Amino acid sequence: MSQHTTQLGYDSENQLIINCSQTEITALKANEIIEYLRQPLDWNYVLETAQRNCVLPLVSWNLTGKFEEFLSPEIKNRLDGYFQEHTRNNMFLTAKLIEIIKLFNTNNIPVMPFKGPLLAMQFYNNIALRMFGDLDVLVQMKHMEPAIKLLEENGYEPLSGINWLKKNNLDITHKDIKFVHKESKLLLELHWKLSNSYFALPLEMHRLWNDVESVNFGGMKVNNLSFNDLLIYLCLHGGRHRWERLSWICDINEMISSREDIEWEQINKEAKRLGCEKPLGLGLYLINEFFGRHTPVLEWQRNKNNELFEELTQEIRKRLFNDEPDLVEIKNRAWFREEQLFHLKLKERLWDKLKLHIYHNDIYLKQIFSPNEADEELLRLPSWLSPLYYITRPARLFFRYVVKFKKSKYVKN
Repeated sequence: MSQHTTQLGYDSENQLIINCSQTEITALKANEIIEYLRQPLDWNYVLETAQRNCVLPLVSWNLTGKFEEFLSPEIKNRLDGYFQEHTRNNMFLTAKLIEIIKLFNTNNIPVMPFKGPLLAMQFYNNIALRMFGDLDVLVQMKHMEPAIKLLEENGYEPLSGINWLKKNNLDITHKDIKFVHKESKLLLELHWKLSNSYFALPLEMHRLWNDVESVNFGGMKVNNLSFNDLLIYLCLHGGRHRWERLSWICDINEMISSREDIEWEQINKEAKRLGCEKPLGLGLYLINEFFGRHTPVLEWQRNKNNELFEELTQEIRKRLFNDEPDLVEIKNRAWFREEQLFHLKLKERLWDKLKLHIYHNDIYLKQIFSPNEADEELLRLPSWLSPLYYITRPARLFFRYVVKFKKSKYVKN
């Protein structure tokens, strides 16, 4: 464990969460956990931080199952109550996923579930040990329209308009459609690729479908991403979201610990071909920093990327264990700028960097030119004249940030 892990506040609480966020706890880590539990802890912080990082199921399962005698009755009851409710929710979602897979199979639409219950069963061996609030399934682009029609016929409604499907830009600007079930309120994401184009997730979808593996799930065989593709995807997914949840690091750790015959040379070769060496290396660096798990790929990449990985890990750790969690959710211009810089550091190819710049510049332009409540308060227009706000907004911003700034500078002088 890196010495930097405990540099923030709540040292014991943070380390307790980390040590309990894995299915296999060594004797050394068990002794550390006992030492932490003998100290006065801020349990509200522990539970809130574990919940925010989506590892509370693992933490609850480990503490109540292996360290019960060190817990107060109040804390044990809170953990037990949470875990029981969480287990019921996961069982419900798992049953619904099985229904969806059977529905697609019956209608001859190849479907591939990923993340969620399948990942929990594969690498945690227990659907209750991982948090997921929705379901994700992947279909081929050519099956998107019949898949949407099938879901709508079975009680699912898209959460946003899907008229853009008719514009033949399915594979360029979108990656999924979010649905909600009218009665159960179940959230389902129907994907045809694994990431938006701006992040350049470059797993060729036709090759991905050709390399699928078959696994047992819910008493049937289901399509599944190959081990190598899934590992690269999870590292890319974590990097795309700046590893804002400890649970994503846990997924990588549990995945690697589940298999001994990992084709590390092939994985590294594929990551290099796809321009994903840095995201893969960072994911493996994180499980080494947090859980002490070494991998050959990390050793191959350490010399040229060690300083970068250490810098990003410090940034990630601060977000994971921020004792002011509300700040994490604020997505202002500074947040988007930090996200852009983080993503750029993981890019290796010029074209990928260019696409990322285009994506973020598009966000900035929309923030600048999209009217908001301030524009409507300044000038009340009837709805049929609302397009004029796109003209008045630049004028308002120019007056506010340029004219007023020059006046204030003149006054000061």
